Amino acid sequence: MKVDYSKFERDESLYGEVTVKDLDGSEKTIKVELIENEDEEIPEAEKETLEFFIDNYLEYKQFLLKPIFEYYQKCRKMWGAIASDDQKFPEISDINKMYEMVSLYAIAVLDENHYGKRSISLYYNCTWSEEGMGIMVSEFNVVKIGDSGEVW
Repeated sequence: MKVDYSKFERDESLYGEVTVKDLDGSEKTIKVELIENEDEEIPEAEKETLEFFIDNYLEYKQFLLKPIFEYYQKCRKMWGAIASDDQKFPEISDINKMYEMVSLYAIAVLDENHYGKRSISLYYNCTWSEEGMGIMVSEFNVVKIGDSGEVW
């Protein structure tokens, strides 16, 4: 088991942290919320979903690059005329630059019975929005992407 659930704290949900490894070997700590049912025990499906995310973090990161890029382009278009050298809203042509503009800080593992198998919401700090960005994913399918408050 990759996660020590005994260190999670209970409120209305369970809260804790996990560590994932990036391509360069660096580690990143991410806040986790387990959106559980009313049982005292954490459903096995939620544990499986969290551990699947940890095991496949780099695949998620690669998979989400295009939707993040497309969302940024959509936002930039909605903002209207922006100088191409604007520091907060730069024009991006290299999709790989998106990970210089976003940083994953939290995930919510969602109830499989309500949201579907391996459903999670990922929350990012981003350079262009104080609210941040959220992406709901079910397995490797983007369900919704938007401001952090709009996802889940």
